[in-house]
Formats: sequence, C-alpha cells, structure tokens
Amino acid sequence: MANGVWHSELKCVLELDKPDLGLSGSTVSVSDVIEELLQPVASRRRDLLVCPEKALERACKAEVSGVKSPHMYVRRHRGPDGVLRLRAAHLPTVHQMTAEESDRHKAMKEFLGRTCQRAGLKTAVEKPTKSRCARPDVTIYGRGGISLGCEAQFYNASPSRVVRRAKAQAEAGLVSNWITHDDTFHLVDRAQWMLIRDVTWREIDNAADLPLVGGFRVLADWLCTAAAVRPCPRGKAKTGCGKRHLFWETPRVADGIASGYTGDRGDRLGITIGATIIGAATGSVLPIFLPSRKDPRSGSFMWVPAGDHATWTDYQDSTTSHTPEPAPPDDDVHFSGSDAETTCRFGDHNGPLSAPLPRRGIDNVELGITIDTHALPGIPNQPTPLRHVPPTATSSLPRQHLLDWGAADRFLPQPQPCRHCGKPASLLDDDAQPSHKVCAEQAAR
Repeated sequence: MANGVWHSELKCVLELDKPDLGLSGSTVSVSDVIEELLQPVASRRRDLLVCPEKALERACKAEVSGVKSPHMYVRRHRGPDGVLRLRAAHLPTVHQMTAEESDRHKAMKEFLGRTCQRAGLKTAVEKPTKSRCARPDVTIYGRGGISLGCEAQFYNASPSRVVRRAKAQAEAGLVSNWITHDDTFHLVDRAQWMLIRDVTWREIDNAADLPLVGGFRVLADWLCTAAAVRPCPRGKAKTGCGKRHLFWETPRVADGIASGYTGDRGDRLGITIGATIIGAATGSVLPIFLPSRKDPRSGSFMWVPAGDHATWTDYQDSTTSHTPEPAPPDDDVHFSGSDAETTCRFGDHNGPLSAPLPRRGIDNVELGITIDTHALPGIPNQPTPLRHVPPTATSSLPRQHLLDWGAADRFLPQPQPCRHCGKPASLLDDDAQPSHKVCAEQAAR
C-alpha cells in the first residue's frame, strides 16, 4: 500500500495523506478528484493512475516481478489502528487466455447455443445489453422462466470482476450464471454458478449434455420420528424430536438416503447443465441465495427445483432471524498530513497492513430449518412380544415372499403400529396396512 500515486492527466503525484491531495495551488476540485480515484477500474482509463517510480522513469518493483502491473488503483483502507485512509495499490496484470482456455470457452458457448436451440429457446452470443453495461458470453431468453446471462469461465477471474458483471447483468434483467470447472475460483458463491468436470474442448464439443456436479441442490423434507430414515439434526437419533426438518442436499445424497445407499454416489444421473439451464428458462428451476449465519453479505448461491423453492420460501419468513446487525465502524477518511513516498514499496512487508476485520464466509450457511408441527413425538424402541397376524383373505393382490418396497406410495407420512408386531412402522404392505418389511415377508411365507 502506498500513500502516493501519479495522476497521468494532472501530471503530478497525489499525496493521499493530505486533505488537499497536494493540489493546494491548483484550480482542480479535490472532491471531484477523490470521486474519480474511487471509481471502479472498469469505469475509467486503466493507465490513469501509475506507480510514482514508473512515472519518474525508475524501475517499478511490481512491473519487474511480473506479478503486478505498474498501474494502480485507490481505495479506502482500514489500517491496524482501525482508521480509514486512502491508499494506492498495484493492479494485477491482464490475464491472457491460453489456447486450451480459449478453445474450451468457444466450445462451451457453442454447447449452450445448440442446447437451447433444441429446446426452442432464443439465444444471443456476445450481445451487449441495452445499456451496454454488460455483454454475456451467451444470453438465454426465458420462456416462462428467467433470462440468463451465461459466462463460460475457465480461468480465475477476480472477485470484483464477477460481482461487477453480475450486477450489470441484473440491472439488464438477467440472472448471471457462471459455468466453470474449478470450485476454487472466486466466482463460486459470488453469483449463480454451475460446476462441470475438468473436460477438454473436444469433450464439450461432442457432448449431448454435460453432468452438473456442483451448484444444484434439492430439498429434503421429513418428519423426525424414531422410524425416520434420516437422522435427527438435533441429536435425538433414537426417539426423534417430533418436528419437521427441511435441508438442502445434493441430488446424489438425497437419492442415496431414499434408496438405502445402493451405490457409492447415489442413483440420480439426470442433473445436467443443459437440463438445468432449460429448466431455469422455462420456470421449473429457480435461483436461490442462502446467507451465512452471521454475515449476510456472504452465503451460498444455488439452483433448486421450483417446487422446493416454494416449500422453502413458505417457511423461511417465519424462521428468519431478526437480530440487528452491528453498527459499522466510522467511515470518515483520515488524513495525517504526511508527505507522499515516491519509492515503490511492492513486496515490502513491515508488519500488519490491515485491521483484524471479521472474516467473510467462515460461518456455515444455514442449509436447514426446523419447523414446529403437530407431529407425534418420537416413540422409543421397546421390547414387544411378536404377535403374528395372518393376512386377510380378501386381498386381491398376489402374494410373494420378497416384496417390492421401492414404490413411493408405500411410505407413511407418520409412523403407525405394525399390523404384525405392534411397533411403529413407516411402510404399507400389499394390503395397504402399516407393516415392517421383515414382518410382512415372514407373514407371506
């Protein structure tokens, strides 16, 4: 961080620790200059602010290292003492896409275009919005759903770039959607995102569709009783808490629980990039943002089924915490009056540079809620003598020793006493009576 920066239009070093920025003998408005300094880099010339060393025709350490450029930006910086000051820092070098990144970028745009064309959706490639503030890679116009501004991102874009593009697309009525192959990129959970496998451009070009491995969730909804398949989030595993739980899970985990984990990765293979994008454009898939517990600025962006979105939002208003946020610290910029240094201090480490501000995103996102309901409380397991009840002779269904218990209509919303042993059961047998699987198969022999 530097307290001085060269202004290429004013042809002088701005002294950031002085209230007049060292422009006391000039007719330039200081407030206008400060407003110009704090503009986003995308809204001004990139070479407007330069390292003083570079401007004085000396070697700039940042430029020599190749990590940063000699151009700079100014921001409000809170030091170790908690005081806010104006400080200048070097801009990163402009990323140049490699041949592989460029090929994958082109292949992904073509993939999105032909996927939407098959579904009868209108698209536009590299088309600016009406305000010309954004130009998504592919614009997908909704038909009963939302319109998307899709970005194929195969290198790590800066957080500010992701947020700026997402905001510009939102102002144009688009939902920004970033497609990437790396879940460590800054774009994850700074906008709506979709994660694919690390594939080559040929695989993208030849694919009818691509598996979606991140950014999509489904809502698990269950009544917490002793017979429930899922464990109680409150730790009452044996008896259950008798309440209703909603929890966002990945599709494979949800399938695994429902099927008894018949495979290592669940049973669902139908969640794909193409199906999700078409669902968003037609209304069957919706975006959702879940804030973290303590910092509402951070959280998780997800794509979810429309039905799950409606279920969640119906209960979310009554469960949202109304704890007031702490008052922000003083935002008045402090000027010490010190002279600006004209030497490049890039790479120098002279103690802590920033105040110990609260970290963003360290608190887990609240992926579940618990709802009070009039459900029956959990029934503890008690030894009950086995009472054999023969099946009624009026059943019109054929008998078999191994019954098929995979149908969804066999599950009871609340456990009821088993017709054979009297213990709580969550399934229906072929006679549509509450029964355990083992008890029913023993009675069918």
